[in-house]
Amino acid sequence: MNIKQVRYVCAIMDLGSFSAAAAREGVSVQAVSKAMAELESSLGEPLFERRSAGVTPTPLGRAFATRARRVLDEWEALERFVSEPGVAPAPAPLRMGFCCPVYPGVERLVKLISTVTGKVLGRQVNVDMLRCSDALDALRSGRCDALITVGPLEADDVSCGALGTVSSDVLVPQNHPLAAKSEVTLDELADYPVLYPCDFEHYYRAVVDEYLKRGLRSEVVKFSVGDSMPDSLTDGSCYSFIFVGNITGAPEGFVIRPLAKGDALPVPICLSSLRRPGGIDFVAFRRSLSRLSLFG
Repeated sequence: MNIKQVRYVCAIMDLGSFSAAAAREGVSVQAVSKAMAELESSLGEPLFERRSAGVTPTPLGRAFATRARRVLDEWEALERFVSEPGVAPAPAPLRMGFCCPVYPGVERLVKLISTVTGKVLGRQVNVDMLRCSDALDALRSGRCDALITVGPLEADDVSCGALGTVSSDVLVPQNHPLAAKSEVTLDELADYPVLYPCDFEHYYRAVVDEYLKRGLRSEVVKFSVGDSMPDSLTDGSCYSFIFVGNITGAPEGFVIRPLAKGDALPVPICLSSLRRPGGIDFVAFRRSLSRLSLFG
């Protein structure tokens, strides 16, 4: 038995499949399958039942995973101790930039990101909201140590990876015709314009553009934050996509409606930092963050 096998068992338990566990650990599915086969051979019993829809832990697998999590927590604590031997001063707060439009309720998401990432990294994390147009400059100038974006950040000097996905719902005014529905479809949305704030292009490239590729036929209303609101918003006919609405809630005067199953797209949440020594260990960060179940 080795620590990689212990780590893979925890990942499979968290995510329900060998392929998802392999993606989180940054290895191939074959590596995870081989490690599990060797571990199960040494134990003499299977840890998981393999099925077409995923894997299910056996009683031994559940008991093993309970103990494995404690071992893994201690192992990661030991790794942090070894990387910072002796009595060292507390590390400086990590400055995290979060690229997201400002709207009522989003401060709850910012606080959650600060708390969760602080727990993952074992240090204080200060989160500042940024426009997408300011993100690269903030990273390159050192004003931010890392960025969380809705959708990928692409630049030659930046390392970017997906932490997971969240749901994408629809935000409509309370007097909007779709507010009376329990869920909406892309065909129903086609009759109404969709907002596209140009200052947050990471999000709208990853959301609106992807829905347009899937067949969304809504008129796109582009505007910059700070400009006067489009008439289609003030008269109540416009709608917007929103993510993690279960955390932020709907602003006053608006309601959140989920997209119908089959129409909804998962939204990628990404972590970016400059390509340089001493940066954030992305694989370890994603592994720890997924165990806290902030993102799917």
